[in-house]
Amino acid sequence: MSVVRASSKFQVAIPKAIRGKLNIKAGQCLSVSEVDGSILLTPIPENPIEFLCGILNDGPSATEELLKERKRDLRHE
Repeated sequence: MSVVRASSKFQVAIPKAIRGKLNIKAGQCLSVSEVDGSILLTPIPENPIEFLCGILNDGPSATEELLKERKRDLRHE
C-alpha cells in the first residue's frame, strides 16, 4: 500500500508503480468518485467511444430480441 500526502491545493501524486500498471499518462483524464467512504480514481481512455465499441458483443442482440417480441405482438393482434 502506498501513502501519499495531499498538498495545500489538495493535489496528490499517483505512485509510479500504479501509473505504470494502469498505463496512466501525463495529462490523461481520470474520473473521481466516492465509494463507501473511499476515493476511487478511474483512468478514462483517450477515446472512450472506441474503448466501449463492442463491449456488448458477448450478450444477446437487443435488436433481435425486439424483432422477436414485435413478431409475437403482431401474431396476438
